[in-house]
Amino acid sequence: MPDTWILVADTARARLFSLGDGADQLEEIGDYINAAARTPGHELEHGPPSRVHDRFGDSRHAIDSSTPPREKIAAKFAGVLASKLEHGSTSHRCGKLVLIAPPRFLGALHTALGERLRKTVVLEVPKNLTRRNTAAIRAEIPERLVRHTGRAVW
Repeated sequence: MPDTWILVADTARARLFSLGDGADQLEEIGDYINAAARTPGHELEHGPPSRVHDRFGDSRHAIDSSTPPREKIAAKFAGVLASKLEHGSTSHRCGKLVLIAPPRFLGALHTALGERLRKTVVLEVPKNLTRRNTAAIRAEIPERLVRHTGRAVW
């Protein structure tokens, strides 16, 4: 039977754990760093704007992005994590998924996860626990979810 995977993430770091059926301990199977999220804000937001060519002639114009740079970085990292989770699901190593992340990053994960993968989510915890130890993370997962396939929202 596939394990339950627990993704503990924020925009800068993600830790992926596996919890086998009936297991008491989490096994860390991945640690991912998003270095771009640690770039100082002034470097992200004060660079030169993107430029495009005019349809008529050789002039170029600056374009203003409607999505803030930090959101773009978070969305890209969420996409990387979603591909890791998708691989685990399609290789039958992950049967259920628990997402633990700050509310804003949970939204980015929802957007990045495909419909099939979203159906495997059994619990969402809107907290930032990336710097907590394994025991503290395990304490956030109700015992009934390890053996139950229903969906719960914390």
